[in-house]
Amino acid sequence: MEKHFLSDFVTGEPGFRPEPWYNPYGDCIEYQTVNEAVVADRIDGLLTIYRSALTDKPIGFQIKGVRVLLEKLKCHGVATLSSEADNGELLSLSLFAFLNVAYIQMPETPERLHGYKTVTSLVPDSAQLPLTELPRLQGSSAQQTASHERESSLAHVPLPEPLRP
Repeated sequence: MEKHFLSDFVTGEPGFRPEPWYNPYGDCIEYQTVNEAVVADRIDGLLTIYRSALTDKPIGFQIKGVRVLLEKLKCHGVATLSSEADNGELLSLSLFAFLNVAYIQMPETPERLHGYKTVTSLVPDSAQLPLTELPRLQGSSAQQTASHERESSLAHVPLPEPLRP
């Protein structure tokens, strides 16, 4: 078998890992549970569900407007929806935090409720995005953000009632 011309630039084991990732060019978070072709199903201005092109089952999603959502998370605190180092530094944010903040941005409709419930069922509790992969907010660092959140009277973004399991 002939060697692929880019194989010298690729390291690690080939394979697929279902992990959320931030796309800086689209200012969005993408998450896909399986490596299949998808059909995009737009739910609202922030959420798009990815459905399998083979089975039509939901297998992932995209959340747009991450910079704005991060600002909203900063204002409401994210300490209980994140992981922190021993020194109190904020390391990562829960994918649920982004979904919850995106959901409360627009009026509730049956279609939106169904769409957000669908994607929250795809996300494992451990799904986190490292802060190093997310855009930095103006005038803040992870340490300042973590300190601000501990002092805030709004210690977390509550899971909206319709999205609770």
